[in-house]
Amino acid sequence: MKKLLLLTIFFYCGIINAQISFEKGYFILNNGTKVDCFIKNSDWKNNPTDFKYKKQISDTEYQTETISNVQEFNIDNFTTFKKFKVKIDRSSDDLEKISQTGKPVWEDKTLFLRILVQGEATLYSFTEDNLIRYFYETKNIPLEQLVHLKYIQLTDGKSSENLEENNYFRQQLHNYVRSANTEDRDIEKLKYKKSDLIKYFIHYNNIETNTTTTKELSKTTKGFIAFKITPEISLISLTMNDGDAPSQDVKMDGTTNFKIGLELEYVLPFNKNKWSLFLNPAYQKYSNTKTYSKPGTFANSPQTVRTAEIKYTSIQFPVGLRHYLFMNANSKIFINAAYSFDISGKASISFDNNVTNESKSGSNFAFGIGYNFKNKYSAEVRMNTKKQLLGDYQSFSANYGAIDFVLGYTLF
Repeated sequence: MKKLLLLTIFFYCGIINAQISFEKGYFILNNGTKVDCFIKNSDWKNNPTDFKYKKQISDTEYQTETISNVQEFNIDNFTTFKKFKVKIDRSSDDLEKISQTGKPVWEDKTLFLRILVQGEATLYSFTEDNLIRYFYETKNIPLEQLVHLKYIQLTDGKSSENLEENNYFRQQLHNYVRSANTEDRDIEKLKYKKSDLIKYFIHYNNIETNTTTTKELSKTTKGFIAFKITPEISLISLTMNDGDAPSQDVKMDGTTNFKIGLELEYVLPFNKNKWSLFLNPAYQKYSNTKTYSKPGTFANSPQTVRTAEIKYTSIQFPVGLRHYLFMNANSKIFINAAYSFDISGKASISFDNNVTNESKSGSNFAFGIGYNFKNKYSAEVRMNTKKQLLGDYQSFSANYGAIDFVLGYTLF
């Protein structure tokens, strides 16, 4: 199993190094020089501070440019980032760090902002992990942040339990980005989120310029959920010890088991849907019997023959992270890692049909590599690390390992 795991890692590294997607675009240097090139499209979740590019798509090596040298870069028909020196508020929504004044705390930063809508009024976004901020500018108003933050109100110098919101961004839009036919309620119902603000800015630009050509400039990858049925075949190995002679290891004969499972996968809305989270519960039932020779009590005592029987049932519940590597429009390879635990996991061992010792089963890690076709069919080889089936006992142990061959059919 270790050799197979190492082979999987080497195979994955070879694929990921080979898979670099460069797309037509340009960047503009600080001196105004425009450079046409091919930029690696990383479908950034966080706003970048640098990017990789090639002068010609056939180049074997890429170069890197940074925010210190570049004022703008673009990937055709996908996204544009523009550099600004901004004042940004980083107030946290974390209750342990949340503001108690409701006022923004400004920091001076140089950032690449993503252009969302461009026109008479231009909308930008900045994302850094859980921090999301929106900026705007018009012909008369220089770039500034649309202000929104949550805070806890102070009462008599003490924090109350009331969570308040500073929605000053609505006042900013009311004052500076408002067309003649915009009602107060149109602004009051706006939420500080991308879809609401994009729709509002597009509407404003189309009214102000008497055209309907203004549209969202940056494409965004959308997340989606997939639900699959996953029959599995497992190659199982198990090593146990003798209850009366804990130092004696007994290796059970390898067996093949059939499991049936379901998978719920959420494909994350960034990095071109290359990452996902998944749950893959599967029902399994295992039993095995082994007859072996056991040394006598004394040195001259004859060996005795003993029969051990192990039974194990559970709903195996892997929770993991998956990464896809696209080969073409229909095919992609994936690699995943998961933490697997049992629901209602129960294992038992008995010797010579005597007393049965029962225990809750343990947990383990799992690593897999597979192939997906048209987001409909998949096949995976998954290596499971050893887990202890009889952890409730000190005198017994049973180390259970498995290699799973998982087929998948996407229902929706």
